[in-house]
Amino acid sequence: MYNGMKRWLFKQFQNNFIYYFIITILFVLGIAIGSITIKILDMEQKDRIIMFLNSFFKSIEGNTFENISILKQSIIDNFKTIVFIWITGTIVIGLVVIPIIILFRGFAMGFTVGFLVNEYGIKGLFFCILGIFPHNLLIIPSIISIASMGMALSIKKFRRKDLRIGSKTFQSNAINYSISVLFFSIFVLIGCLVEAYISPTFLRLLHSNLN
Repeated sequence: MYNGMKRWLFKQFQNNFIYYFIITILFVLGIAIGSITIKILDMEQKDRIIMFLNSFFKSIEGNTFENISILKQSIIDNFKTIVFIWITGTIVIGLVVIPIIILFRGFAMGFTVGFLVNEYGIKGLFFCILGIFPHNLLIIPSIISIASMGMALSIKKFRRKDLRIGSKTFQSNAINYSISVLFFSIFVLIGCLVEAYISPTFLRLLHSNLN
C-alpha cells in the first residue's frame, strides 16, 4: 500500500510538474512581496500590530491559549481555501482565481515572518521557527499540490471546449481531482492539529526561556 501511494504521488507530481513549478513560484513571489511590504508601513500601523503581538505573547505566558478554538479557526481558514480552490479548479475561472489565492497565502506568510523578525529580532525568528513553520510544513505543500492539480484541470477545460461538465471525461477528471483533494486535505488537517496542540507548547517554552 505504501509503495502504491508513493508511486501515485510521484505520478501526480510528474504529470503536473509545470503547474507545481508555477504555483510554487507564485507562492515564493507572494512571500517576497509580503516581506517587502513591511518597509512601507507607517509607525501607527506598526504600533497596532506590535500591540496585538504583545497581547499574544502575554496570552502565551498566561497559558490562556484555547487549543480547541485555535483548531476550529485553523480548520475554517484552511478548508475554506481548499474548498474554494477545489470548486474553481473544476471550471475555467480557476486559471485566474487559484494563482491569486496562492499569491495571497504567500504574501500573508512573508508579511508575518518578515514583521516578526524585523521587530522582535531573535525572539521573532524563534517564534517563526517554532510557532509558524511546523504546521505550515504540512499545510503549505498540501495546498500547493491541490492548487497545482486544480490549475491543471482548469487548463484542460480551457483547451478542450468539448470538456463539458456532463461529459464522462470531465466527470472522470473531476473525480480523480476530488480524490486528490481529499488525500491532501488529510495532511492539512494534521497540520491544523499541530498548530492547535503542538505549536502553542513550543511557544510557551520559547517565551519562558527568553524572559
